[in-house]
Amino acid sequence: MELDSPNRYLNTLSINPTFPSTNVPPPTVLLHGYGAGLGFFFHNFPPLANWASNRGASIYAVDWLGMGRSARVPFVVKAKKGDIPARVAEAESFFIDSLEEWRTKMGLKSMTIVGHSLGAYLSVAYALKYPERVHKLVLLSPAGVPHNPNTEEPERELTDNEAEIQHPHPPTVKEKSTFQRTTDRRSEKVNHASEKKPAESKSRRLIHYLWDEGWSPFQVVRSTVFWGPLLIGKVSRLTSYLSNS
Repeated sequence: MELDSPNRYLNTLSINPTFPSTNVPPPTVLLHGYGAGLGFFFHNFPPLANWASNRGASIYAVDWLGMGRSARVPFVVKAKKGDIPARVAEAESFFIDSLEEWRTKMGLKSMTIVGHSLGAYLSVAYALKYPERVHKLVLLSPAGVPHNPNTEEPERELTDNEAEIQHPHPPTVKEKSTFQRTTDRRSEKVNHASEKKPAESKSRRLIHYLWDEGWSPFQVVRSTVFWGPLLIGKVSRLTSYLSNS
């Protein structure tokens, strides 16, 4: 789908029913995560197509701007490095404003958004900026979304059985649940490890510098020209070997 700005477009897969219905919810839009593309959902397309046919509704999968087969346009953060909120807002707007422009071009009044990983994070950012355009929001393994403090601890009947057996009567001093004790131990380990953290190596400093300057691992791979596919192939084979060993 071509956008208004020159050389900007979002690669789109459309699944439309043969006999659309007028009494169906808004179409569903699938949004992938970091370094992926709409092909990430290829196993889901057949059952989704059946669902679209049965419901008479449309389904779309979109590559984020700069990812997959969408336009790879230059992007430079203008805010100062110390102004984190402004830098985050610029980065979010780069993606979600192009999605809003895509929605307008497609003529969709609202959408049910299904976002995965970074796509889920950006879906939340989109919903906060354009709430009237979101019918429903489905988050799959969302990145950057913290645990709800009200649901952090499991039910007490699952964690305190052992304590109830050992103490049939309530103790005079309130004891922490098993979950709380485990969480405290993990926090102590993390704090202890951070105290012994060695100085950053030169390679890690270089990686952080490149990341801050807008270089991603995928951009580094693309800069190797014809060595890129060979490099990706070796990494894929190594990953497959490690996962099977």
